[in-house]
Amino acid sequence: ELNELLAKTHRLLEANFSVGIWAVMHPEQVDIVLAAQERARGEGIDFRTKDFLGYHQGKLYGQYKYANACSGRTNEQVLCRTTEFLIGPDGSIYRCHHDLYEKLQPIGHILDADYQIDERFLPCDSYGCCNPCDIKIKTNRLQQFGHTSVSIKSHESEQDLHYEKALSTTTA
Repeated sequence: ELNELLAKTHRLLEANFSVGIWAVMHPEQVDIVLAAQERARGEGIDFRTKDFLGYHQGKLYGQYKYANACSGRTNEQVLCRTTEFLIGPDGSIYRCHHDLYEKLQPIGHILDADYQIDERFLPCDSYGCCNPCDIKIKTNRLQQFGHTSVSIKSHESEQDLHYEKALSTTTA
């Protein structure tokens, strides 16, 4: 309910909290999100959008670095490494969002004093089932475009896999 959301946001702003609203630009909700954004901004509320990632009605939305990484097929063996520190709700550390969401073996735990960050590429047999969040092209902490949350190499060539420019069809 937009009226309630805006009223609560105003209360937080009046209490000197730094707060804003984020919305995902789902293909079926673009007009609704843009209208809500316009209204919120008109009321002085920071309202930002995020691209919709993944499949909707058979179409893949988002801009991804690795070809077929979200295809659902796992017929390619690759080497993969995380470029970010991904911690699950229980403190377990994971290589990627796929491993976290599928409850696969974590690579460590945040409270383990002996845990060492491992920057090696490790074998992965889940290529094709990558989470869009891990392979979407985004800016890094230095605001440089081209970053992904994981780096993937082919077993055979040890070279980066194809760079795929699947331009986002969402409006941001």
